[in-house]
Amino acid sequence: SQKGRHREIGNWLARRVARPTAVYGTWVAVRLGMSAHQVTCLALLASMAGALAIGTGDRLGFVAGVVSLFVAFWLDHVDGQVARWRGTETLSGVYLDYLMHHAATMALGFALGMGLAMRGEGIGWAAAGGGIAVGWSILSLHNDCRYKAFFQRLKRETKRYRVDGGAGGRPSPAPGWPRRGLGILSWPALKLCEGHVVLTVLGVLGVAAVLDERLWVAGWIMYAGGMALLGPVLAVGRVARSVRRGLAEEEFAAWFRETRDA
Repeated sequence: SQKGRHREIGNWLARRVARPTAVYGTWVAVRLGMSAHQVTCLALLASMAGALAIGTGDRLGFVAGVVSLFVAFWLDHVDGQVARWRGTETLSGVYLDYLMHHAATMALGFALGMGLAMRGEGIGWAAAGGGIAVGWSILSLHNDCRYKAFFQRLKRETKRYRVDGGAGGRPSPAPGWPRRGLGILSWPALKLCEGHVVLTVLGVLGVAAVLDERLWVAGWIMYAGGMALLGPVLAVGRVARSVRRGLAEEEFAAWFRETRDA
């Protein structure tokens, strides 16, 4: 029930932890008669519960919230395995999965600020949470909106196209850290906003919450404050760069080649 090249594609947390262990969750889900959609909805509930617990600002709530978020991340890999096991992979499942990711991203971003406001650190942290949520959401939607633009063009075109992208061959390595230009700073900053990195940081803060309350609060304030600034700035910068350089047109041309075949 594992997808092809599951040890090669994706972030380290998915490759090394979530996918290998998700087979046990798949075994349970299949024997309980659960569908892939039901597992996806369970992952969404776990994500929302985690965000809500963090948003309370309570120390134990934060730890429970982080645990819930890790469970959601794990379930997000169980649903695909269940779909492959049952032979029920559909676009509806992919659609639901993407919606779940976007909803969870917004909820967690807001909760990181709201939790500090609830602890009495200042109502301004609620606004900071809103900034994190908006920044992360735009970064998450960046590619989705580009691909929607592709289909808007394809629906109105009368030309025939050959798809040059997609499956086949070995996955190309992810772009490395640029050695020149603004990318020297923006590349690691973007990495800090990726879901698995966020989850790892929250895991470290969760351990700090168990060991030392002052260290936990200080780390939380530092992280939320940094993300409240970094998220929106990166989001605006990435969108502006894409529009200015015509990157949507460039990627469309790389994926779809006009053909005159009958």
